Amino acid sequence: MSRREAQALIWERCEILMREFVKSAYSYSSLPNPPLELPDFPAIVPESPESLVNQARGLYLIDRSGFNHRLSAIVNERTPDYVKRNIDPETAKQKWMSNNVNSISETLICRISRDWLSAALDEDAPDTDRWYMGVSLLIGLALSGSEDARKEGFHLLSSIAMAKKPGTWAAMISGPHQIDWSPANDPHSDEPPHPSGVLAASNILDSLTRGDDSSSEVLPYWLENLTANKQLCDLLEVDRRLLDLLDRDIRNYQTVVRASIQLLSSNTSGSVELLVKASQHHNPRTRREVASSLQRIASDNHGLALTLVESLIEDEDSDTRVISTTFISSLVKTDFQLFIDKAKLAFDKGDERITKRIVDSAMREYLSIDSFDGAELLPLAWASSDQSTKSKIAGLMIQQSEANREAFIRTCERFREINDDTFNDVRTYILRRDSSMENKLEKSHD
Repeated sequence: MSRREAQALIWERCEILMREFVKSAYSYSSLPNPPLELPDFPAIVPESPESLVNQARGLYLIDRSGFNHRLSAIVNERTPDYVKRNIDPETAKQKWMSNNVNSISETLICRISRDWLSAALDEDAPDTDRWYMGVSLLIGLALSGSEDARKEGFHLLSSIAMAKKPGTWAAMISGPHQIDWSPANDPHSDEPPHPSGVLAASNILDSLTRGDDSSSEVLPYWLENLTANKQLCDLLEVDRRLLDLLDRDIRNYQTVVRASIQLLSSNTSGSVELLVKASQHHNPRTRREVASSLQRIASDNHGLALTLVESLIEDEDSDTRVISTTFISSLVKTDFQLFIDKAKLAFDKGDERITKRIVDSAMREYLSIDSFDGAELLPLAWASSDQSTKSKIAGLMIQQSEANREAFIRTCERFREINDDTFNDVRTYILRRDSSMENKLEKSHD
């Protein structure tokens, strides 16, 4: 396939997508007004989606050089190495372009939207016509659930909220991402968002909420990114929008949970409500995400993590119960007595997977702190262990005998007090791992 044929396919596909995206954006809600406009040249709102489509299409068709420039940049960025190493790289490139027409076209539309919005957000001479075309492409692209909207659209949304040209303001923000930043010596205060820009950004987020694909594939990621900017997070009501997503049937609850956790440092009450709701969510994957994040939650709000683990360890989903056990294991280093209390409750459940998780990740540390096993966790763990976990416990007892012979004897006595069969079972596993333990086991019986 010739280069001209591949380019022609992308050119035609971009025109089709442009029409679809503009109409889609227009149909979901009224387009937001431009944040910037000159008093002498007020914005003219498009009369219909057809008029806006014709306007955008006309500007696209006369800018063939702009199309070629954007396409060349995208192809150079995304061409795989195997294509570049091909014996005939040009032919291989055209074949690759032809096989990825839709993906390349969506990226190109995103770049066109960025350029048009950049012209609309020019403080000296804002182009309000390009505003309506650019924002409709952004909304339409996001409503389709495009990966390009997810990755590149957030910066455009933030630029709209700030009423700044994309790529000109983010580097000016001070914060922990800078090596020499200090909260006690902030070199300058960040500029506040633009009121009209915030209204426009809020309108865009409202539109995405109404779309099935956008509410699953784009909106959760944008909200997660917004949690890093406290000003925008508050003004755009990120916590409320996350709560709304938890009430809907979307496909990406895990991102909502991550965003809720990031809110802990700036919006504690809102984040607590979100995480409690997520821990009781109807989708087990959502509850698993909360369970796997308990240690991260504890770093900001230890009390909340303890509250959540109490419900998650009782969850009807076995995977959620096992995952939450990881947080219980971590308590051995931070709150020894609390670990003992939680571990006993976990062992009492008789779940082999839960027991294995605690034995593998916490019991060595536990015995290094209390070699006598004063809480008698080893016999409790043994009662609900599979063969591999029993072998692990036997190995821990061998190490216990080397570090504290008296503690080892006492542990053997506890197993013998349960019944002879249990002790003989323990003895068998210990001798499998180390036959030289025969004498120590005999002495423990004396």
